Amino acid sequence: MKFEDLPQLAPQAVTGVITPAVLNSYYNITSNTGSELASQAVFESLGQYYSPSDLTQFQETYDIPVQAISEDIGGYSSDSECTADANNCAEANLDVQYLIAVSQGTPTIYWYEDATDSFLAWIQAVAASDNPPLVNSISYGSVETSLPSAIANAFNTEALKLGTQGVSILVSSGDDGVANFQARTNPNKCGYNPSFPATSQYVTAIGATQGAESDTTEIACSSRTGGVITTGGGFSTIFSQPSWQSSAVANYFAIATTPVSGYTSGRGYPDLSLAGTNYEVVIGGSIYAVSGTSASSPSVAGLVSLVNAARLEAGKSSLGFLNSAIYTYGTQFANDITSGVNNCTAGLVCCSQGFYAAAGWDPLTGFGSVDYGKFYDIFYNL
Repeated sequence: MKFEDLPQLAPQAVTGVITPAVLNSYYNITSNTGSELASQAVFESLGQYYSPSDLTQFQETYDIPVQAISEDIGGYSSDSECTADANNCAEANLDVQYLIAVSQGTPTIYWYEDATDSFLAWIQAVAASDNPPLVNSISYGSVETSLPSAIANAFNTEALKLGTQGVSILVSSGDDGVANFQARTNPNKCGYNPSFPATSQYVTAIGATQGAESDTTEIACSSRTGGVITTGGGFSTIFSQPSWQSSAVANYFAIATTPVSGYTSGRGYPDLSLAGTNYEVVIGGSIYAVSGTSASSPSVAGLVSLVNAARLEAGKSSLGFLNSAIYTYGTQFANDITSGVNNCTAGLVCCSQGFYAAAGWDPLTGFGSVDYGKFYDIFYNL
């Protein structure tokens, strides 16, 4: 299985960065208190290590209570790997540092999987575990059309079952617009190439915005507008469009600028978004600015964990499958993003294909970025 390239990593920017405090301020997060009753996890692969010492340094730097990973599945923990080459740890450190920063005190699992069909192997292992993590973030993706449909459908079946058991799965929508990562350096690869597993109906796909890092109005994140990456989105070639999404998609095509043809009428993604550019991450003892929907996914996952924590402390169930509620209440809790186009890749190859942002749901940022206060009020009371 071919995976999407890792997030874009650069030396620390002087201005315009995302930190835990910036996320809290911009997205109305008034408490980061999680719960021992809840649980959360990150999926990792591609030889990515996380560094325990970097995690501690990050927490001390940004005034976060020091909290270690509660369980390391797969054994990809190393301080030396991160010191030797920041690219060995960019994804993994980003995921664990921001998932824990958003939902503090929640037991956090680092789950590494290196099987050939790693998404399927991972979800089967999660489904077979006695106590699966209640919130899971996946910051990886493959070109959907390169995936055997049997594998995609097997993953979908497990995701469906986990959702009914109170398990939520969030997946980054990709960093290369509609074309996916293979077009990053090759314009001949332009086209509508959706990203799996973001296309699964039973995961919540997370796109990226820019603007929070500079405290300005958000737009859809694009390399062409200085966002480093371009929020992925589009329509599945395998999975049909679910009924809970049909009216939102119909509304989009009724009002949006007409895109170049070539896309399908399958499941549309992403569902929601959050800031995706210039996250400050500690790697090998230094601070880097890291960009990607691989930043927005663990951050939104942390928000879901916070709601789970409050619900579980009150004797309620965990949220589980999120999408039907998102499409019922999305316009009530999301910051609508109405500017942008996702025709470019992170490598600044810009294609003729792409979707345009519009009021309501769109295949760039979903319903928009999450206003956590409003999100909490709705999802706590479900």
